[in-house]
Amino acid sequence: METSILEDQEVFEQLKGMSDWLNKKPCYDGYLIRLLDLIGSTMVGVKPAELLNIPINEGGTKNLALEELRVYFLRDKNIKFREIKKQKGRVQVLFYHSTSLDNALCSKASLRFLRGLGYPEQYSVEGYVDFLVTRLNRKDFPHEIGLFLGYPFKDVLGYIGHPSLKLVKINGWKIYGNDKLSNKRYESFSQARKKVRELISPMVN
Repeated sequence: METSILEDQEVFEQLKGMSDWLNKKPCYDGYLIRLLDLIGSTMVGVKPAELLNIPINEGGTKNLALEELRVYFLRDKNIKFREIKKQKGRVQVLFYHSTSLDNALCSKASLRFLRGLGYPEQYSVEGYVDFLVTRLNRKDFPHEIGLFLGYPFKDVLGYIGHPSLKLVKINGWKIYGNDKLSNKRYESFSQARKKVRELISPMVN
C-alpha cells in the first residue's frame, strides 16, 4: 500500500469509473461531492476505511447523497458502507474497501491483537466488520478501529497505552515511536484524496 499506489492500474480504473458516473449525472448534489472528497482515498482503495457522522435529512429520511453512493457502490463489489447508529440528527457510517481492508487486517500481529479483544478466531473481512459494528454500538469506543482506518499497528498500540511507544506528533492521527511508516502512510492517503479532489473539483461550482 505504500509504493506508488496512485500509479496502480486498479486505482486509475476506479478514478475513471467515478468520472464516468459523475459525468452521466444530470446534476450534482453538493453534499454528495463533499462526501466523495471525504471518502475519496477509500473509494480508490488506498485507505481501507473511513468513519463519518453524516447529517440526516429533516424528518429522519435517508440522506440522498448516501442513496446515490449506494447505487454507485453496486458497480464495485469492493466498495461498501454500513450504517451503524443514528443520534442527534446524524447517522454514523463506516465506508470501506474490502480488498484494502483485508490487506490492512490480515497480518499475524493484527489478527492476534484483534482476537485478544474478542474478534472471531475465523477471520473474514465481513465477519470482522460485523464485530466492529457491534462494538461501535456499545458505550465504549473501540480504539482498535485505527487498524481498520489504515493506521500503523504501532500507532494503535501507542494510542491505547503501550509503555514502550511515546507520542511523537499528530499528523492525521496520533503517531507513536518512529514516524517513518506513519508519514508514508499519511502521504499515500493524502495523495489519493488529492487525486479524487482534482476529479470532482470542476463539479463543485
